[in-house]
Amino acid sequence: MYKIVDMKKLGRKSVFDWFNSFSDPCYSINIKVDVTNVIKFSKETNTSFFINFLYLVTRALDTVDELRMRIVNNEIRLYDYINPGFTVLQDSGLFDNVTAPYYDDYHTFYENTHKMIEVVKHKGPRKDTYNDLKTYQEYYMTCLPWLEYESMTHPIPDNDKESASTPRICWGKYYLDNDRYLLSFNLTVSHALVDGYASSKALNKVKEYSLNPSIILK
Repeated sequence: MYKIVDMKKLGRKSVFDWFNSFSDPCYSINIKVDVTNVIKFSKETNTSFFINFLYLVTRALDTVDELRMRIVNNEIRLYDYINPGFTVLQDSGLFDNVTAPYYDDYHTFYENTHKMIEVVKHKGPRKDTYNDLKTYQEYYMTCLPWLEYESMTHPIPDNDKESASTPRICWGKYYLDNDRYLLSFNLTVSHALVDGYASSKALNKVKEYSLNPSIILK
């Protein structure tokens, strides 16, 4: 479910119109996230770090209205919740896309997402078309678990306002730094919808949830 947002009532219409006129209205922020406690939780519960962090990130971003806004059919929609869409490495060495339904209940989310990943991981070759289903009630997520990086950018289709309005997220390989495990975390958003303050709130919430995973993953 979603509701239509009136930027004029929010006092952002001029800002929205200005940045929405750009062929690429997106900007990126790269931060370090302490995932020591997420790793500890995952080991103690024998669960997937990836799925646990995926849930924490999705839930954290959803706390900020602007991160749930999308431009669809020339209207601005504020969705009640957003599903995580992410890439899965298959046995073939190729990647395929998965969109996991978001559930408030962590255990339901975990079980369903785990099953979806296992199916996609072991299935045959992809169909010839790629990314042909346009869905915007999701976050476009990926990770680079083989690499520690400092910053990164995402490919954004030219003059595609709907695609540009969908936040892109990437995180890298976690590494040890002074007895704490850190990873690089990237958030890319459209400035037409998301100002720096909103991005900062979302990123700080990701940090907060990562430091206290047992409170969220229950």
